[in-house]
Amino acid sequence: MIKTLLIAYQIAPYRIPVYNTIDASEDIDLTVWFLEEKEANREWNIDYQDMRFRYSCLRGFHLFIQRMDFGVHINPGLFFKLVRLNPDVIITTSYDAIGYWVSLFYAKLFRKKFVVWWGSTLESSRVKNRAMNAVRGLYFRSADSFVTYGSDSARCLNHYGIPDEKMAVGFNTVDIRYYYRKRLAVKPHKEEEGLLNLLFVGQLIKRKGLEETIQSLARLNQENWRLRIIGTGPDEKKLKEMVRRYGMEEKVLFEGYKQKEELTGYLAAADCLLVPSLIEVWGLVVNEALVSNTFVLASKYAGVTSDLIVDKENGIIADPLDPASMDEAMQWLFDNVSYLKADRKIKLSMWKKLHPTTYAKSVVRAIRMASRPSH
Repeated sequence: MIKTLLIAYQIAPYRIPVYNTIDASEDIDLTVWFLEEKEANREWNIDYQDMRFRYSCLRGFHLFIQRMDFGVHINPGLFFKLVRLNPDVIITTSYDAIGYWVSLFYAKLFRKKFVVWWGSTLESSRVKNRAMNAVRGLYFRSADSFVTYGSDSARCLNHYGIPDEKMAVGFNTVDIRYYYRKRLAVKPHKEEEGLLNLLFVGQLIKRKGLEETIQSLARLNQENWRLRIIGTGPDEKKLKEMVRRYGMEEKVLFEGYKQKEELTGYLAAADCLLVPSLIEVWGLVVNEALVSNTFVLASKYAGVTSDLIVDKENGIIADPLDPASMDEAMQWLFDNVSYLKADRKIKLSMWKKLHPTTYAKSVVRAIRMASRPSH
C-alpha cells in the first residue's frame, strides 16, 4: 500500500467523490488534511457523511483577503504531524500556502515522494513577475509528478519546464451523477417560447465578468430575455446599481446564494449558462450545466473551455474583454433560441471525461508515477 497524504486548502464538496474513489484504490491508503474547514468566502454546505476517507481539519490561524480573493493559512505543528504520520507520498493542491512549503521541506528532508495537484493556467495566473515565476519554478522542479485540472493547466506546467511524462492530465469535475439524476427527476420548465432564459452562477466579484455581460446586453438592446444571477459577493451592490442604471430591473433577477440541491432546478430551466470570467482556473458550473442539458457561453479565459466546450454545439466561446466578441456571442444566443431550448444528450465520451472516477484514476496514476523506483 502507498501511504498517501493529500493536503488541501479546505473541504470542497465537489471533491468528495474523487477522494472517496482514490481511497478505494487497492494500493492507495489515503489521508486528507485540510488547512481550514471552509474559507470565509464560501457558503456551501458540507455533507460529512459522504466523506468515506480519513481526514482532519488542521488547527491554525486563517485570514481571507477579499480584494486579492486569497486565503492565508498558518498551521503551527504541521511539520511534527508529518513526522508522526510518516507518509510515503504527499500531494499538495498548489504552492501558495505556508503548509505546502512545510510539506515540501519535510518530503525533501525525509526523502518522500511529492505530487502537485495543479489547476492554474497561463491565463489564470494573477501574479506573473520574475520573482514569482522563480518561486513557482522551484516548487515544480521539486515535485516527482503532477496531476492537472485539464489541458490548459498541463500547458502551464510545460511553460515552467515540466515534461508531459511527469504529468497525469485529468479533467476537473463535480459529482455529475448527482446533477444528471436531478435533471431526470426535475421536469425542465423552459420559459415561454422565444424568451431567452439566461443564468449566471458564481461569486459576485470583478473577475467573474458580470459587468461585461450586463454591458453587452445593454448594447444589444434586445427585448425577449431574462437573466437570473445566483450568488453573492462584494460587488452585488455595484451590479444592482448598474442594472438599475440600464433600466433592466425587471429582466435581471438577483436570486442570492443557492446550495446545490436548489441549483439543479435553475440549471434545468435555463436556456444558457453564462460563464464570462476574466480569470478562471476551471469553472465547475460548466460541468454541472452540460450534464443538465444546458448550453454554455464560456469565456476563452476559463480553463474548462478548451477541454469541454465545442463551439456552437454544446456552448459558444467568447472573449469578455473584447466587446465585439462578447456582443457577437450574445447575439448568436438570441438568434438561436430554439436550438438552445432543444433537448440534447450528453455524449458518452464527454460523460466519461467528466466522471469523478476518471479524475480519481488520474490522481492515482500520478501517485503511482511518483512512487516508481528511480533509476
